[in-house]
Amino acid sequence: MSLRRKVARLLAIVLTVLLVATACGSDADSTTSGGVFADSSSSDTSNDSSFDRGSDDRGDAESVFTDDAMVDDTNDSAAATTRPSTDGDAAFAGRDEDAAETEADDGVGLFGTVEVAPEDEEVPSRTQDSDGRFTDYGIRRFIDADDDPFSTFALDVDTGSYSIARGYLLDEGELPPRASVRVEEYVNAHTYDYRAPRRGLDLEVDGGPSPFDEDAFLVRIGVQAVEIEDDERVPVSLTFVVDTSGSMSANDRLPLVRRSLEVLVDELDRGDTVAIVTYSGSSGIILEPTDVRYRDDIIDAIRSMDSGGSTNLQAGLDTGYDLARESFIDDGVNRVIVASDGLANAGITDVDRLADRIRRDADEGIGIVTVGYGLRGINDTTMEQLADQGDGFYSYVDTIDEAKRLFRDELTSTLITAAIDAKIQVEFDPDVVEDYRLLGYENRGVLDRDFRNDDVDAGELGAGHQATALYEITLARGVDIDDRDEIGVVMLRWEDPETGDVTEIDEDIDLRDVEPTWSRTDEDFQHAVVVATFAEKLRDNPFADEVDLDELLEEVERLDDEIDTDEFDEFVDMVRIAAGRR
Repeated sequence: MSLRRKVARLLAIVLTVLLVATACGSDADSTTSGGVFADSSSSDTSNDSSFDRGSDDRGDAESVFTDDAMVDDTNDSAAATTRPSTDGDAAFAGRDEDAAETEADDGVGLFGTVEVAPEDEEVPSRTQDSDGRFTDYGIRRFIDADDDPFSTFALDVDTGSYSIARGYLLDEGELPPRASVRVEEYVNAHTYDYRAPRRGLDLEVDGGPSPFDEDAFLVRIGVQAVEIEDDERVPVSLTFVVDTSGSMSANDRLPLVRRSLEVLVDELDRGDTVAIVTYSGSSGIILEPTDVRYRDDIIDAIRSMDSGGSTNLQAGLDTGYDLARESFIDDGVNRVIVASDGLANAGITDVDRLADRIRRDADEGIGIVTVGYGLRGINDTTMEQLADQGDGFYSYVDTIDEAKRLFRDELTSTLITAAIDAKIQVEFDPDVVEDYRLLGYENRGVLDRDFRNDDVDAGELGAGHQATALYEITLARGVDIDDRDEIGVVMLRWEDPETGDVTEIDEDIDLRDVEPTWSRTDEDFQHAVVVATFAEKLRDNPFADEVDLDELLEEVERLDDEIDTDEFDEFVDMVRIAAGRR
């Protein structure tokens, strides 16, 4: 272990003792900050790029700590996490590694391998921003592979967090709220060159240098779901649950919802049915299940929706799921599509209680897609959690182009589920890997012992969906990147939604999968890394403190010449605006 890490641990222990005596883990405590890359030269010369992996003199990322620690018990997750300070530089501390080993590493993780509060200290599970619209799930820490070589999490294909950032940056010229940034949703909003399986899911691994620490490497795990042609999909029964409360009156809300649903209806086939429920202070059915051959009736119902009144999301969900059960197709796809800003001020408003009301329907085959509308005031937490707990996914629509992507270009992925309860477990070899951290997935943790417990809810992937995970690893003393040792093994497990059969596959992770220099990695890997780096920077992750946004912009502009897609062009614009704001 490096001297810097030992010093960081000693400092964290001293800080923890003081905190236990004075504040016992209060969220409001002030932080003590330290530089993550105190010796970095990346900002001194353009040649010392974070993506140049040969000349940076970077310090160890564990030289930061804070008095904030937390454990999220809301989804059987068990590792400690920290969250950035709400003012100034972020700093971190977390639970001790014995606790992490006992509880499994990856419920929610803690950033930096530092010793922290006693296991019995009461700590918060998560925090929300001042108006409750976004939830800060903390930042994962490094886990010592000797203490816990297993890392387990549920896959996730939500993209709402990235779309919200796009709205803030491209439409408003502002940085997104830090708590809104979920790294995995940024990465999964982009398309990569993964091989398509003939059925179910497939996975692949590669790796290269980390832009955060010259002594670390990133390992990428890519998951690809089977692709299904549009003409091969089965009939669908869709129930739209549309928020028509007063908060939906703005142009980027209900008017955009109406246009979005028209796009979707135009992509449906004969035999597909549509029903529409609206809700404000109460709920009502404005369209009974109707075959799309009666398109004019469906469009008339969509255009009749108007806004006004309070917001009883519970009533909308109750009526919507009742209707979905009545129109259930045994050999088809059944979906509830919720279009809302996520606000709820009448009926049941607690997101966990709302999710409890739809979980049984999810188990019986009625999935959910939550689509957020409205940049200012959207309750991201509600929309994201309903999707996660209702066997679905969460997207955010801020423009008609995004609606076309979701409901036209990716309609089959939106509607057809390829895998349910999909989860990953990675086992690292402690003789090769000193420690590791997973980037993102803070609220998708699964207990290590529950990886093969098929009663534990995990993630859903639609046909053609991709999911990507990145691990930052430090090699054990005496191990060289040019060795041919096995880093570990990644296991992927999921259930077939049609047959109920459970499949598990695995892939070895070898050092030969990890390129020693940035220039030797392929552009697909670089694509994922720069997106993840951008997200880490936006959420003020201290590992990214010394990553300069201007330097990152240079790298994404170089990649833009090679990737040359509208998706990446848009990303370049986002980075450019963010660099100008910092």
